[in-house]
Amino acid sequence: MKPFLPVLAALVLAPVLAFAQPPGGPAGGPPRSGKHAPPPPVAAPAPAASAAADDNKPRDPNKYAALSLLGDSVQLLSLTPARGDTVQTGEWRATPAGKLDDAALQSLNTAIKEVDEKREVKLYTSSTRSLFGDPANLFVDGKLTLPGNLAAAVRQSGAAHLLLVTRSRQEPALAAALPARILTTLEGPGFVLDQRPSAQIGFDGQPGLPVFVPYVSIRIALIDLADLRLRREQSIAVATRLPVDRESAANPWAATTAEQRVKALETLIETELPRAVKRLVTP
Repeated sequence: MKPFLPVLAALVLAPVLAFAQPPGGPAGGPPRSGKHAPPPPVAAPAPAASAAADDNKPRDPNKYAALSLLGDSVQLLSLTPARGDTVQTGEWRATPAGKLDDAALQSLNTAIKEVDEKREVKLYTSSTRSLFGDPANLFVDGKLTLPGNLAAAVRQSGAAHLLLVTRSRQEPALAAALPARILTTLEGPGFVLDQRPSAQIGFDGQPGLPVFVPYVSIRIALIDLADLRLRREQSIAVATRLPVDRESAANPWAATTAEQRVKALETLIETELPRAVKRLVTP
C-alpha cells in the first residue's frame, strides 16, 4: 500500500502549509516497513515570512525534498481519416485524484534510496495544482519561483535539494512508440488515439487497426534549496502501444476502464522516471 503524502494546500488568504499523516499507516493502520519505504511524514513548520529569512538554515546534503505537480489532467490527442493530420485535442481527469503524483513521488523515493540508502526523502504534493500555473513559468533566470510561501515551507524541511516534477512540452517524435505526423506538442501524461490506419485496407480485405498509445512528457528539475537555483534537469518523453483487436477497433478508448488507463500511465512513470532521477542524484 502506498503511503499518504504531505499535502501542500494553498488556502485563501492563508499561508501554504504541509499536513502529514499519523506515525502509523493510513487510517491509523500499522507502520510500514520495507527497504525503500519512505519515512513517516512529519508536519512541516509554519512557513517563514519570506524565502530569504531561511537562507542560513543548516542543510543536510543527504536530505531531499520531492514535489510533484503533474496533477490529474490527462491530455488527449485524436486523429481520424476525415481530419488527416489535423489533431483534435481534449482532456480527461484521472481518478482517483493524485494517483499520478503518487506514482511519480514513489518512483523518486525509490530511485534516490537505490543510489544511496543513507539518503532521506520528504515527499510533497499539492491539493491546489492550478495555483502553480504554467510549469514553464516556475523558473525565472534559473531560479525557482513558487507561489506564496511555498518555497519557504519546503526549505524549512532542512533538505539540501528539491526534486520537482512537472509537465513538459516536447515534440512527439521524441517518443518512438507514437505514430508519425502528430502536428502538436505533448504535455504531461496523455493518450494518442490514431484512427487514420482504418482508412487503409490490407491484403485480407480488413481495414487497419487504430493505434492507441499512452505517453508521458515530464521534466525533473534538481534545485539547490540554499538559493532555489536550478542545478540540473532531465526531460522524459516516452510512450507504449496498447493492444487493439477487431472487437475494440471502433472505439479503443471506450474499451478500456479508467483504472486501466491510469495504470498504463503509472507504469510508464514508474519505469522511466527512476532512470532520469538517478542521473540527477548520482555523484
